[in-house]
Order: sequence, then C-alpha cells, then structure tokens
Amino acid sequence: MRHPVSTLRRSALALLGLMASTVVCASEPYPTRPIQVVVPFSAGGGLDLNARNFAQSLAEVLRQPVAVSNRDGAAGTIGLQSVAAAKPDGYTVAFTPAVPLSSEPHRLKTIAYHLDSFKYVCQVFDNIFAVAVPKDSPYQSIQDIVKDARRQAGAVSYGTSGTGSIPHLGTSDIEAVSKVELTHVPYKGDAPMLQDLLAGRLGFGAVLASSITSQVQAGSLRLLAVYADRRHPAFPQVPTLTEAGVPVVQLSFGGLLVPAKTPPEVVAALETGCEKAVQATAYRDWAQRANQVVDYQNGAAFEKRLRQDSQQKAATLQRLGL
Repeated sequence: MRHPVSTLRRSALALLGLMASTVVCASEPYPTRPIQVVVPFSAGGGLDLNARNFAQSLAEVLRQPVAVSNRDGAAGTIGLQSVAAAKPDGYTVAFTPAVPLSSEPHRLKTIAYHLDSFKYVCQVFDNIFAVAVPKDSPYQSIQDIVKDARRQAGAVSYGTSGTGSIPHLGTSDIEAVSKVELTHVPYKGDAPMLQDLLAGRLGFGAVLASSITSQVQAGSLRLLAVYADRRHPAFPQVPTLTEAGVPVVQLSFGGLLVPAKTPPEVVAALETGCEKAVQATAYRDWAQRANQVVDYQNGAAFEKRLRQDSQQKAATLQRLGL
C-alpha cells in the first residue's frame, strides 16, 4: 500500500515539473522558426515587391526565414481575414496597405474582421497618389482643372483604378471642397486607365505616383499635385493639393500587423525587428530605385493613424453613398 504522503509528494513534484516546463516554453525566445508574411494582393504588383524586399531585410534581422504568401481577392479583405483568424503566435504577419482596414469594412458589411481584430506592429511605407495629365494637356495646375470644371458640370473627366479606390475618394474630396462636379471613369486597374490618359481620352488621371515614374521621366505625363500631406521625395517640385489651394489630403500607407491575441513580447520583438529592417541598406536602396516612400512609425503611431484614416474614409464613403 502506498503511503499517502509519498503520493502527495510525487504529485507535487510532477506539478512543479509541469509548471517549470511551461515557464521555459513561455520564455522561449522569439522567433525560433520561419515566419509567414501574408500580402493581401496579387504577386508582381508594387505592394508585393515592397513586401518581398522588406521580408529579406526582416529575415536578416530576426535570423529566421521570412516567406511571403499572396492571398488576394475582395480588395485585400480575404488575406486580412486569414491573418485575423490565424494562430496568434507571431508566425503569421500581414504586410498590408491601410485600405482593407480603414476603407473596405465601411463598404463590405460582410467582412468578419475590424480594427480591433489586430495588433499593430509598425508602419513601413507611404503610397503617394498624384493628379497626372498628358504632356500636351492645357492644364498646368489643379486650379486650371477646377476652373474648367466650374464652366460646365461634368465636363472634365478623370480616371482611377476603380470605384472606392484612394484616388476616387481623394478626387471626390476635391469636388466637395471646390464645389465642382467631375466625371469619374473607373477602370479595372491602372494600366487601361493610363492608356486612355495618354491617348487624351481623359482630362486627368489619379494614380500612384511611383507607378508612372518612367512616363514622367520620359515627358509623356506631367504631375500637377499629390494627394498626400507632404511632397513626394522623388518629385519634390510637385506641390500637395493643399499647397496648390485645394485643401484635400487622402492618405495611403501601410505596414505590419498580427492577430489581436498575439503576446505583447512577440509584438515588441517584431516591432524592434521592423525598425531595424526599415533602416537596412538593402531595403533602402531598393525603395529609392522604386521611388517607394519609406516611413517607419511604431505600432502605437501606426494604429492611431489607421483609426483616424478610418474615420475620414467613412465620411467620404458616406457622402458618395458607397
């Protein structure tokens, strides 16, 4: 017959052993295995190239492989949904622009995530959009467009990559503050829009500035203003809309986020790694060649900016009835 004290002692020792192993696991350094970065848009685009170059630098900083996985569809919401539902252990991370977070939830009521579904690691980049016209356009400034639009409602047309896109929202803000009516021509992407713009079938195009660098350098397109709150470093001569007398700012930015229940120490490790990766020479060199604006902000600042952007996007979308 076993002595009850001995049995209790063995049980206590077993419990202590379990607790000790749990502490060891909890304090295990992060990361210890490869990290998956989910890009919620298709491969080969500007965001994908940005993510892949950033992932290379992040892998060197964290000393673990960082693999990029594209999960596109539904304006980026499918990829973000997969991250929101992922195990919150820091091994599934989203590299995303703000739009699927700050804009699409207001438009697509079936989305199963919201701003509180994530923890925000860091902001990595800004995307600066611009008003572009063909080289022989009579428009020399945004004020020329506004004046022409005031002569006849809807006479000036503009193209964007689609309804509800950042350029569409930004240009609708131009209409609101300038009290003019423009004709929006939405396209399925920038490529067909640029064809019509270069052919003179549009008054102007609203487009990501870095995506038309070659056309601007060749002189086939001119930039009149940018929608951001600062000038594009690659085009310092181009004013912001506000500087040009039209007080409109429509932001586009992005970075890293993880599921909401990710442990704080893991988020902190990722944030530190992100800051170092953004400063890495290889990533900076790529960004300069691609005219990609790098703008690191910590997780708290990134989250604050996203929440403010969400409020602004909601107001614009409501005005448009979208």
